Amino acid sequence: MDSEEAPDIDALTRTLDVHSLRILVAIDQEGSISAAARSLGFTQPTITQHVQRLEARLGATLIARTARSAALTPVGAILAQHAPRIDASLTAAATELARALGRRAGTVRLTGPVESIGPVIAPTAARLAADSPGVEVSVTEAADTVDALDRVRSGRADIAVTVDVAASSSRRQAAPRRQGARSTFLFAEEIVAVTVADADAPGGRIDPLVLAELPWIGGRGTSSDVIAQAIGRTPVRGDITTSRPDAALALAANGLGVAFLAESDLAGIALDPGARALGLSPAFTRRTWATTLVEASGIPPVAAAVRTLAVHRPTFADVEASLDARRRSESHRARFRTTAPLPEEIPAMPFPLTNRLAKAATVAATGALLLTACSTPAPQQTTGADTGAEIDHITVALPGSLSSLYVGQEAGILNYYIASIAQEGLVSIDAQGRVQPGLAESWEQTDDVTYVYTLRDDAVFQDGSPVTADDVVFSLERARDETSSPGLAYYLMNVDTIAKTGDNEVTITLTEPDAAFASNMSTGGAAFITSKAFWEEHDGKVGTADSLLLGSGPYEVTEFSPDSHVTFERVDSWWGELPKVKEITVNFVSDESTRLLAAQSGDVDVAFNVPLAQSQQWEKLDTMRVEYVNDLSYVGLYFNIGVAPFDDPKVREAFAHAVDRDAYVEKLLRGHGEAATAIMTPESLGQVHDADDARDALAGIPQWEFDLDAAKAALAASSVPEGFETELLTPNTGPQLGTAAQALAQNLAEIGVTVNVREVPIEEWLASLDASSDHGVNLMWYFSTLGDPAEVPSYLLGAGNPAGYDNPAIVDLLAQAGAESDPAARADLLIEAEALQAADAINVPLWWGQSATAFAKDLGMNDYSAFAFISSWPTQLYRAGQ
Repeated sequence: MDSEEAPDIDALTRTLDVHSLRILVAIDQEGSISAAARSLGFTQPTITQHVQRLEARLGATLIARTARSAALTPVGAILAQHAPRIDASLTAAATELARALGRRAGTVRLTGPVESIGPVIAPTAARLAADSPGVEVSVTEAADTVDALDRVRSGRADIAVTVDVAASSSRRQAAPRRQGARSTFLFAEEIVAVTVADADAPGGRIDPLVLAELPWIGGRGTSSDVIAQAIGRTPVRGDITTSRPDAALALAANGLGVAFLAESDLAGIALDPGARALGLSPAFTRRTWATTLVEASGIPPVAAAVRTLAVHRPTFADVEASLDARRRSESHRARFRTTAPLPEEIPAMPFPLTNRLAKAATVAATGALLLTACSTPAPQQTTGADTGAEIDHITVALPGSLSSLYVGQEAGILNYYIASIAQEGLVSIDAQGRVQPGLAESWEQTDDVTYVYTLRDDAVFQDGSPVTADDVVFSLERARDETSSPGLAYYLMNVDTIAKTGDNEVTITLTEPDAAFASNMSTGGAAFITSKAFWEEHDGKVGTADSLLLGSGPYEVTEFSPDSHVTFERVDSWWGELPKVKEITVNFVSDESTRLLAAQSGDVDVAFNVPLAQSQQWEKLDTMRVEYVNDLSYVGLYFNIGVAPFDDPKVREAFAHAVDRDAYVEKLLRGHGEAATAIMTPESLGQVHDADDARDALAGIPQWEFDLDAAKAALAASSVPEGFETELLTPNTGPQLGTAAQALAQNLAEIGVTVNVREVPIEEWLASLDASSDHGVNLMWYFSTLGDPAEVPSYLLGAGNPAGYDNPAIVDLLAQAGAESDPAARADLLIEAEALQAADAINVPLWWGQSATAFAKDLGMNDYSAFAFISSWPTQLYRAGQ
């Protein structure tokens, strides 16, 4: 800007105020000054005088008046165009100020077309109102998607919740970056055909062309019109139009036509005999989005509403074609805590980076890597021998909080650690990941799909009642119920029957062979055995502050304050050897600096998941030692091949060559991790190979070496030789992922690809991992509890995988691995599957993670390993000598 222009611009800036801008927007929307006055709660003369004063100050006409109407002039339109974003920025500032002054939290205004209000907006509004009484929530119905988005752009709403329907196989561009707006993908659901027609539907799917000659039930309440357009169908005699999905469902179920509806439209409805709900081939999905102004995303109530929307999942119908893939996706989400904090607890979201600031951020990230380049891992510290002394009390500092103790309802990795203190499975997992006796003193696999468990006759619950076969059957039935236990149901989806076959005997049959099933019967999997009487006494609401948790382990829960702490006391009724620790208090400490200060004060005996960025500070504490162990976690890039240009193998190859995994491990993780060569971890092959042999076997999978010249050549040979721009989301709970993403972005910038790295709440990141989203490149972060070699490959390569990658050869290899009982043969099948995907550059491994646990120096732990905390780990603690 020239210096001569600056005073004029400055004078114009001082002339404007938000009240004037709101008046111009109201006149533009209402079409007259009188209508604008009514909408704003002022008299017409007041509005007229305000506009006249503004026009005089600016020296320009803003309103073109007629006898009955008023419209904005081009100058007035310029101001009105910028008004919503200015208003949102000021509202964000005012809201932050209100929080600082202890005043009301604010408002959030939700809008959307009718099809999004019932299943999405209404429950979100209810949850916000219940969790945050200081926040005012309003809902308005929009005429359609265009109207909903216009309400956000014009400042009449904060968030628009909209839907779109498209074929899953269609090539998509990256999510549209609307001027000044930000769209967040929430979830997708399949469109199903409801029909009484006796048509062939292999695997529960049907080609809509097969149904094209039948009458269809269309209209706004269905997706029939979109599908008809996609397949080129013309109307036939008998077609019906309706605006309500329930009406379309009733018409189709009674044989009056075929209705194409979203899965959630069928939830809780029993179809009439003869009617079927079939998936489509090719699949069609209805996707739900939340859109807000960029500036409005910084308002805490708005940010909280987006997070709540991202957590929300409508109730889906059990449609055979989509059930497995959805359960697989939900099982991954369950590994992370997704309970949205109250709005007043949420800091304002950062404003988007300009190109200049983005470059600065990338340089800063690289600087972070360089700063740690000279760091070397501290030597693993040791502790003294077991003195045999009893320990009155220990305090555990958990890096987060729990709202439920029942893993079936909240299945984050920390929930497993805590629940396993009090509850047991039929089996347990030892330090090498091998299956050992638990509540079952023995078991046998009588054929490929049948497992018979003989229970201990001396096992009792902490209330003194005996553990019976009926309790085991009841607990496992609840675990595989998606309503009671959404966090566990996926792991038992292959179970056919669970039956009491003797006084102390339970028999479980599967629908097909599953080599991983035996370990799933532990508290690292899906078996958290409780008392049937206890569950029924509390009407299934277990794991709360009122009900606590009942198990058969060596410790009972005596107090639970959600998001604060939980306490355990040793019981003398456990069937195993009495542990040395008498009492345990687990404090939930989300702030890492607070946790470190508590350790410095001597108030912490065990601290889970010490952040690597703070590990040196923990290592220097006189009273603590830090131990590191590979934690069965996997971090890698993956590409959604349904989103252009990542459907181009050469683009994926360019990204793969730009990954410097050795630098990530050495500089970012300070050596506390390992450059990954595969999706599987070396520890997952422990039944077949020792550590060195496992690494050699995985290193045989094709690799993409770090080589920016090769990356540049691959891009030059691609469909976008001049480069392109894309976005990469990272979760706010994994800062190391964000730093790695920024370093990758700098490498890609050198070959002409602009990657905008944006940190988002973990709820939004998890939602973005859906194959139906428009994010072409993503980071995968997966925690395994059991370390089964097939767990992560099955999620990333199997049916319904987040990359939208369909390779029949890999699907067949995964199926063979699931049925293979020989561990060595199974490992070979999985390595073959990984080799096929690596050649296609679908997943690019970055690192296998390590976790750091801090222990008081006089507190020892036997058999500390990657599997240490998924069985009753306090039994392994002891008082160490000098």
